[in-house]
Amino acid sequence: MLKKSLSQHLIKDKNLLKKMVRLSEISNDDTILEIGAGQGDLTRHLCEKGGNVFAVEIDRAFQKNLDSLKEEFKNLNFIICDFLEFDMMRFYKGISDKRIKVFGNIPYKITGPILFKLINHREILDSAFLTVQKEIGERITAKPSNKTYGALSVICQLVSDVKILLNLKPHIFIPPPRVDSVFLSMIFKHDCGNITDKHISFIRMCFENKRKIMKNTLIKHFEIERVLELYKKLDLPLNIRAEQLEPQMFLNIYRFFHEKG
Repeated sequence: MLKKSLSQHLIKDKNLLKKMVRLSEISNDDTILEIGAGQGDLTRHLCEKGGNVFAVEIDRAFQKNLDSLKEEFKNLNFIICDFLEFDMMRFYKGISDKRIKVFGNIPYKITGPILFKLINHREILDSAFLTVQKEIGERITAKPSNKTYGALSVICQLVSDVKILLNLKPHIFIPPPRVDSVFLSMIFKHDCGNITDKHISFIRMCFENKRKIMKNTLIKHFEIERVLELYKKLDLPLNIRAEQLEPQMFLNIYRFFHEKG
């Protein structure tokens, strides 16, 4: 029995699941971490194509299904726990020195916390292939001046190459959600460790009032003389808004203030 409280929506279409795995281009040399294994429908296809598969599932009601699957696939290990409480660094140190590939049909109600947990562990991740609400997928991949472009867009695009791979209608899920979904990829950049928590906090600050002129937001945190010097040095219009800037520009702005001490 699926639990509404856990936002469980399963994909049962074997052809679609195979296509998702095929698009990820995983191989038997990959270490895979699956978020929310459920009944193991996607897990099966990951085990067929991947190397070691570690499936995390919070709901013990699925343990019988996963036990049965583990008897069939020797490369499968499953972990009954809440992914948000899962110690990814300890897990990584215990299994491999290779970057991990993450898969997940993400519960919509905790998409944000899961995304930022992955971003916070980006240095140990090769990629993430996620099924998320379409609105979130469009926000992650949005370009400047798009109404959905914001801090999440900038942060995700600075640490990874993001792309929507498939559009998914509600009827392919059991039970059908009330919204459309997408299957997307995040290929983490090899220099993504250069984006620090301070950068991420700064980007969020710039988007405090993304519809308003960014200069006014910066003046709340820095001296007006320094802000005006920044605009002159980077040749920025005084009326520009955060939602109009390319992701790289936020790093340039951060470095300006950081270099100035």
